[in-house]
Amino acid sequence: MINRPDILIVDDSAADRASIKIAFAQAGYHLNIRFAASGGAALNYLKSDNEPRPQLMLVDVKMPGFSGLELLQTVKRDPQLQHIPIIMFSGSDDKGDVSSAYSHFAAGYIRKPADVEGLNEVADTVGKLCAVLSFPEP
Repeated sequence: MINRPDILIVDDSAADRASIKIAFAQAGYHLNIRFAASGGAALNYLKSDNEPRPQLMLVDVKMPGFSGLELLQTVKRDPQLQHIPIIMFSGSDDKGDVSSAYSHFAAGYIRKPADVEGLNEVADTVGKLCAVLSFPEP
C-alpha cells in the first residue's frame, strides 16, 4: 500500500485554490491534497479528531482575519502540531514577511507564481519533496 502524504493548502482565494488543485493533479504524485480557505478554518481542521494530520502545509501569508503568519505562529506553539513542516506560499515577497516566516520556524518560503507553468513547477517540487521524505503512518 502506498503511503499518500496529506498536504493541507491554506489559501483564501478560490481561484488560487482551483489552480493549485489542477497543478497538483497534473503533477501526478500520490498526494492527498486538502484545502482550507482561511487560517481559522485550517486551525479547526488541524484540531479536528475526524481529519488526518497533514505531513506538510502550504500556507498563504496574506489572508484576511487570521493571517498565514498568525497560523504559522499558532501551529509552532502547539506541542501536538509543531512538528508539521509549513511552507509559506505567497504572492508577497516582502522582506519583512519572509523574515517573520523564518523567525517563526517556517520550513520554507515560496513566492506564488503568476503563471500556470510556475505553479506546475511548484507542484512538481512539492511532489518530489514528499517522494523523498519519509512520512510515518498515521
